[in-house]
Amino acid sequence: MKLDQASLFDEISKLLSAHSNTGITIVPETRIGADLEIDSVEIFDIVMELEDLYDISFPIEQASNIDTVRDLVATIRQLANV
Repeated sequence: MKLDQASLFDEISKLLSAHSNTGITIVPETRIGADLEIDSVEIFDIVMELEDLYDISFPIEQASNIDTVRDLVATIRQLANV
């Protein structure tokens, strides 16, 4: 499955916004934990939602290396294109 980077970013931004109460505008450099104040438990909930949505499987070690929205988009594209 090939994923368009722009539409994937939009979908992920919507999902992250729903889990964040900061109200900040999400850009690729936005840090998921530090900027959006999404804790590790919520991050894993988000990862599970993304796995279902894009029919992918995140290795735990790969999920823990994701810091920014850009990292998350790149990881999903990589996993979906394998």
